[in-house]
Amino acid sequence: METMEKGYEEGFVLTVHDGIAEIRIGRHAECVSCGACGAARQAVVEARNGIGAQPGDHVRFTLPEHSVVLGSLIVFAVPLVLALACGVLGAWLDGGGVVASGTLGGLVGAAIGLAAGGLVVRWFDRRAAAQQPQIVEILR
Repeated sequence: METMEKGYEEGFVLTVHDGIAEIRIGRHAECVSCGACGAARQAVVEARNGIGAQPGDHVRFTLPEHSVVLGSLIVFAVPLVLALACGVLGAWLDGGGVVASGTLGGLVGAAIGLAAGGLVVRWFDRRAAAQQPQIVEILR
């Protein structure tokens, strides 16, 4: 079985609840153009807190290397591609092979594709929870 490469990040614990810590981290150069998290200069990450870090602690935590890029792709691209593909297919089927005349079929197909994309995102979210970042060290 292939092991997943992990990187390490540092940040400050904001809150701790039910074994999960919210950690404030500074944004990196690759984050500037993304804007997915909505934070202007800092982002907040949730990590498993198996070592008992408390609010205010400076911590190091693991972060799967591919998680941000893959997560962005799944969350944004998959529903869009499925909505587009199902919309075109629905329009084609409704229009008797002519996409331009199948407006209602296209709308229904796009809605079905978007719903299917939402299910894929939900499945990915559950799977990704097992790969959640984890605090590995409290720094002084």
